[in-house]
Amino acid sequence: MAARPSTRRRRRQPGRPSGEAGAPGREALLEAASRLFARHGVSGVSLRRVAEEAGVTPAMVHYYFGSKEGLYEALLERTFGRVLERVRAVLEQGGGLAELLEVLIGTFGAEPWIPTLVIREVLSEGGRFRERFVRGYAAGMAELLPGLVRREIEAGRFRSDLDPQLAFASLLGMTVMPFVTRPVMGPLLGFEYDEAFLRRFAEHTQRLFVEGARS
Repeated sequence: MAARPSTRRRRRQPGRPSGEAGAPGREALLEAASRLFARHGVSGVSLRRVAEEAGVTPAMVHYYFGSKEGLYEALLERTFGRVLERVRAVLEQGGGLAELLEVLIGTFGAEPWIPTLVIREVLSEGGRFRERFVRGYAAGMAELLPGLVRREIEAGRFRSDLDPQLAFASLLGMTVMPFVTRPVMGPLLGFEYDEAFLRRFAEHTQRLFVEGARS
């Protein structure tokens, strides 16, 4: 007599929720979170809302990130972790200001949510991610970028009386502020923030900074 097929339901092993995409689902969640967090703040957005925006189930958020803080951490790492790695690579390979500006301006141009989110969650009084941002990313930039200025001074290309840390602060202001003020500056001055504009802006900033710093 043939054995009857078992009617017991097989328990699914723990893992990614069935029927969902793998890495594309993770990227979709990060993209959705970047838009929503910038618009409403981290505390103003639920994980369910992020999942809806990304077109996946809420279970996917928990699978990939565990919590809202985990999602925000991954968002910071994806953006600022990569920037820090690219800046290190530029310096290790002997790159100069042109390559550095390409990294910074290219990142801000490709990720327009960054300035809004940083202002809301890091720079504002009581910003919940200030300490983590400073410790994890800003401290690394503040250590690396003045080193580039110092190297140019030692090579005789920049003035000897230039303060590397103040020069870094000035350069950061020149590269970041046009993106922080984008909602006003764009319509006011007709900036499109497309690839051609970003390239022209990087070249302009380099000329402006180098002319003032040149020995």
